[in-house]
Amino acid sequence: MSIQEVNNAWIYLDKGGTMIWQKGVSASQGVFQPIHWVALSRMQAELRLAPYEGRVADIGCGHGIVSVNLAWKKPRTEVIGIDPDETRLSIGRQLVEEHHLRNCKFQKGSIDEPGIEPKSCTGVLCTEVLDHIENVKPMLEDKMAKLMNLLVDGGRLIVSFLDERGVAEMGAKPPVILSLDDFAFIEDKVIDRNCPRWWYLFYVDKK
Repeated sequence: MSIQEVNNAWIYLDKGGTMIWQKGVSASQGVFQPIHWVALSRMQAELRLAPYEGRVADIGCGHGIVSVNLAWKKPRTEVIGIDPDETRLSIGRQLVEEHHLRNCKFQKGSIDEPGIEPKSCTGVLCTEVLDHIENVKPMLEDKMAKLMNLLVDGGRLIVSFLDERGVAEMGAKPPVILSLDDFAFIEDKVIDRNCPRWWYLFYVDKK
């Protein structure tokens, strides 16, 4: 396999009957259910921003599709996918085994109790997590502080969540609809304009 083919390859998901993005999407990877093209574009935007080495924690990783692709694309990283749902984590572990990813693992945890040491990560990802926490708005500063505390100096926190258009067009109903205004307390955040419609994406570098 050439370098170009490796760079263009993505790990898809069809484990455990997850049926992700099945509505109106025909399979194009044999038995594998493809990632919706917009979700793939969002993941590409996130991975462009992620560190190329060091420990990267994917907090609220779900089935681990971002985690495994990050490990696949950036082999000098040590990726840890963290989620409270063991069923979802088991799917991520299957993908790790099938794709022989030595730099990716999954463990049970949450923002409040991630199970990894403070100040040990060069990167932290938090994808569609904060808007799935009931009544999170009064707790946003505390949640963001806990995520930032996982980073070494110079490390990067990457956050994404559904925007108002995504909520309306996808029919998704997260417990809380967030906007960038809810993160006004973070003065040095950088909004990523490469992220496609349906999501907000920004990052913060720890000083």
